[in-house]
Amino acid sequence: MQRVVRALLIARTLTSLKASSSFSSSTAITNSNDITCDSKKIVTGATVMMTTATNSTNNATTNIHASIKKRLLFLRHGQAMHNPRAEEAKDKGCSHETFLKLMQEDDAFDAPLTQLGISQATLASLSYKHKVKDVQLVVSSPLTRAIHTADLTVPPTSLQNRICIEDFREINGWLLNSKRRSKQDLIHIFHPHWDFNYLPSEQDDAWTETLESQESCAERCYQGMLWLKEREETNILTVAHGGLLRFAMVQHPNIIVVDGRKTQEQRFENCELREYDVEFTTNMDMLAEKQNEAHVDEDADTNNEENTGVTVKVTTERPLIILREIH
Repeated sequence: MQRVVRALLIARTLTSLKASSSFSSSTAITNSNDITCDSKKIVTGATVMMTTATNSTNNATTNIHASIKKRLLFLRHGQAMHNPRAEEAKDKGCSHETFLKLMQEDDAFDAPLTQLGISQATLASLSYKHKVKDVQLVVSSPLTRAIHTADLTVPPTSLQNRICIEDFREINGWLLNSKRRSKQDLIHIFHPHWDFNYLPSEQDDAWTETLESQESCAERCYQGMLWLKEREETNILTVAHGGLLRFAMVQHPNIIVVDGRKTQEQRFENCELREYDVEFTTNMDMLAEKQNEAHVDEDADTNNEENTGVTVKVTTERPLIILREIH
């Protein structure tokens, strides 16, 4: 629902901005309530902030037009030791508390792939061969279940760089399955083609006994995507985690996914690959065109009138990331 609100709010706000010739160089629109979509009222207390630039020649305010396009593939790791019971219960509709309790009971330090997980990743190398054959860069979470999945799905070759990035690790803290190994352990275990120099410390200084918030996890993933934006490669595979990808793609205010998926289809299954045309943009004219493309979940509770507090700030430093899934 938050993603629907964000998409519709952005589109409507941008239309209003374009119609006005008297807004300032930094425009804030607040209290944008009573947004209507297909006769369904969505109430939100969201704030939208758009940064614009002034044309010194004619003293008119104009949009910043900055856009970068890439092809990004996101792959969730294969089944790991902490997954089986928790995932089965989740598929049957258990509460989030029950899901976490089962993961805690089956917790294991840097949980490795199960035999099923290894089989899933091996099969993925065949199933997704046509999609990954042109990948120029393989990026992974530093947790071993993700690195192992990457190596099984896309066997290392000299044609691809392989880099571990801290931003793509699973929601951090509390559970030992989210704690990574030292750099030296990772170097010893995995193929020499992997570059672990982007990890900020030898030991896992980021892990704590307190579970990271979903908002923080989503922001990390957003920052990871911005790192991908700066890479010269245009065809990139990222191997990450179900929670991280869901929090980012569903909750982050600067990420809009155009995929046509219903709520129950949004979470990545083990070893599921999704391919996207991705645009990093501050072009407000182009954003307005996304109004009718953004995912609208007919099963969502459109009567929820809780103030979401969503803030969408689009600047050159924090562009909107539009992921259009390729089916």
